[in-house]
Amino acid sequence: MLSQTCSSGPYTPVSSSRSPMAFRTPGSSPSAVANSAATAAAAVANAAAPSAALRSAPDSESQPLLPRAAEAPLLARLLLRLSGRTLRLILLCCFFCNLVRRGQLQAWGRDVLISVEADGLYLMLFIGSLTTGVITLTNLSVERLLEAGPLQAFGALTLLASAHGFLCWIAMLRICLLRELPVNCLFHWFCRYTKEGAPHVPLLMSWAWFPYGFFSIVFETLWLPWRFIFHDVPSAIAGEGGLDAIPWSVWREVVIGTVFWHCMAFVVYLGRSEALRREAADRRFLLFVGIACGLGCTLAVFYLTVPPMITFWKFLFRPWQLIAQGVLQYRLPQLAAEQWVACLSFAWYVGRGVYIGTRGRYEQWSARQRMEDTLQEALAHPFRAELEQGFGLIHGDHAVGLIPRLVSLQSHERSKGLSEKQRKLIANRKELLLRSVGGRAALPSQLQLTIRRQSLLEDTVPALFDRPVSELLAPKVSVKFDGEAGIDAGGLAREWFDAVGRALGDQALSSSAKSVFLLGPDQTLIPRSLGCDVGDVPQNQLEQFRALVALGRFMALAVFHQRPLPVSFSLILCKHILRVPVDMGDVRCLDPEFYNLRVARVLAPNGPDRVAAELGEPLTFMSAASEHCVEPRELKPGGAQTKVTEANKTEYVQLLCEAYLCGGIRREIQCLLQGFWDVLPPEVLRDSALGPRELSLLLSGIERLDAEQWRKHSNCGGRETQVHKWFWEIVREMDNEQRSMLLHFTTGSSRLPIGGFAELRPPFSVSVTDAGSPEHLPHSHTCANHIVLHRYKSKDNVREKLLPALFSEDFGFC
Repeated sequence: MLSQTCSSGPYTPVSSSRSPMAFRTPGSSPSAVANSAATAAAAVANAAAPSAALRSAPDSESQPLLPRAAEAPLLARLLLRLSGRTLRLILLCCFFCNLVRRGQLQAWGRDVLISVEADGLYLMLFIGSLTTGVITLTNLSVERLLEAGPLQAFGALTLLASAHGFLCWIAMLRICLLRELPVNCLFHWFCRYTKEGAPHVPLLMSWAWFPYGFFSIVFETLWLPWRFIFHDVPSAIAGEGGLDAIPWSVWREVVIGTVFWHCMAFVVYLGRSEALRREAADRRFLLFVGIACGLGCTLAVFYLTVPPMITFWKFLFRPWQLIAQGVLQYRLPQLAAEQWVACLSFAWYVGRGVYIGTRGRYEQWSARQRMEDTLQEALAHPFRAELEQGFGLIHGDHAVGLIPRLVSLQSHERSKGLSEKQRKLIANRKELLLRSVGGRAALPSQLQLTIRRQSLLEDTVPALFDRPVSELLAPKVSVKFDGEAGIDAGGLAREWFDAVGRALGDQALSSSAKSVFLLGPDQTLIPRSLGCDVGDVPQNQLEQFRALVALGRFMALAVFHQRPLPVSFSLILCKHILRVPVDMGDVRCLDPEFYNLRVARVLAPNGPDRVAAELGEPLTFMSAASEHCVEPRELKPGGAQTKVTEANKTEYVQLLCEAYLCGGIRREIQCLLQGFWDVLPPEVLRDSALGPRELSLLLSGIERLDAEQWRKHSNCGGRETQVHKWFWEIVREMDNEQRSMLLHFTTGSSRLPIGGFAELRPPFSVSVTDAGSPEHLPHSHTCANHIVLHRYKSKDNVREKLLPALFSEDFGFC
């Protein structure tokens, strides 16, 4: 019955391992705390014997938590100790040391300068001029040129073609001169030569020379792959010639030409495919992109095989050849020190890359099976709520858990801000992830999702269920909506989080069989009962349990990536996530009628006998009918025959309330929690010191709340007093985080209805009570959206009491 959650102030239930806290009644003074603490501790101790066997707070081992992430193996941590950039820098240093030792540094530097000038500057000038000229001429509107007259049109076209042709001609000539390729003189009376016999080609005399060597190299590059396939290979097979006689320059042209023809074949296939039978503009654009990619691949092979790079590849791989020969001949190869260092660094670099690649692939391959195992574990261990220590015990006229607890007034000063706690949560999770993989390099850079808008939840659920945790926790979330153009720079991811949250809220309002959430009376989301709380789960309902696991991961992602959702989740559900025990106040506010009829009357003196007399039959250990579990069930084995007596009524109340909170949706809650804990493990949540109310704020976000509208649509519970005025003045001075905490403290949700405070039902109300004393903290009734203040003496006194109540989970009334 999480749907009727109505928390009444900031309780922190005591876990089974925590010592009892000091209690005080509404009318008690702070000086009476010491005496009441001893009395309360004695009461709990006296009742501990009959309740110890009840397991009111199940041991942590009984909860099927996900296994703690193990640290990466030592070898993996060593491989990732050095970054790829560091290893590449070591290789370059070794390479330069080798060049210096062999006296080849200057020659290699000259080759680099020539390659930069010829293969970098002038080749790019040629390609750029040729490409822009072709694009300009093909997109030029001849009709518009002819409107200015045939002569002007001819002149414009001639000038344009001449400009681009001249630039291409100069680039080809400079490449030939730098690479010492042959150039032919077209007009001998204009050609000049240097003393060494080399062509002298001034810029304005470039038209007098023909770049024969450039065209020869291009033609050979395009033709040699075909000659290699149809002539050289058959000749080698026939024994008429060996491939080892082919020089390296020819092999290079064969490789570059082969890459070029493969890319062009792909472009042709792309142009003839059915997928591109669309508008001409789109088709031309995609073909242009295909040609550009093919040209880029060809240039990549070209630049990787220029002379300076060949020198580097020889330095890198020649020692490995010598090592292999030495191993075969049982001798140690004669290598210089920098060569040994380079071999070690290169092996380190390759091993590092192999580990990163294989680990990522293995995670993707095993993610689905891992989550299926998690799902089966959750179904095999239905959830049982943890109850606070002393749940149901009587102290004076109060049940433990309904007594307001004393909080140190400096708790707010000691507590960290919500944003700081969230940053600590994220940092702790990243640190845990890094330890499990060995280093940052093994982590994905982003989470990529492709979602159809018309099937938002249907696509989101399998996308999140099948992904490894390391990918879900990637620094960036990139979302692409199918059929829509756009690059996600953060906006599409925000839209996806918001859209999924709204879809969950919309489904919760409907009675659709696909919905796994429902909306409670307090407008918060809770798991919907799927009717499979015991026994085997039918195959047709497994998908809904998978959806709960995936949506639990989605909720954790919203917290981790700081993307609040436009819906609110039950505060009791947040307690379950944080493994905070549930107290009697939660039960009372969940259903006041149930509490008064089935709990309070049983806990009263001689309560079991009185209830049995009213029922006309013995009161036994059977559950109460609820929205999720209509048929009563035995609270323990043989419960139908076990009568409730004064001796065992505490055990009965504990089992009854626990069943009322979770009965009928145990598996649903467990699946949701397992998904959440898979992304944000319990130990990370514990170390961040988050409280249930703070977790609810992280999930649902902090709205911008207008203090004037808030006061305008609020009730003062009668005549407005000076305490009311001080309260609203403090609200105006609060920041958004504090206002959201106040709203959540009073209403149980940090979000308003669509119409704002005017549509809040029941309206927000503030009252001042004469009960208690100015030393007491305010308390709230979230069922009625009502906050109760005491007769404080000053505005500072109101602030001193109000803020600790908002930021603490340790004080409250019901």
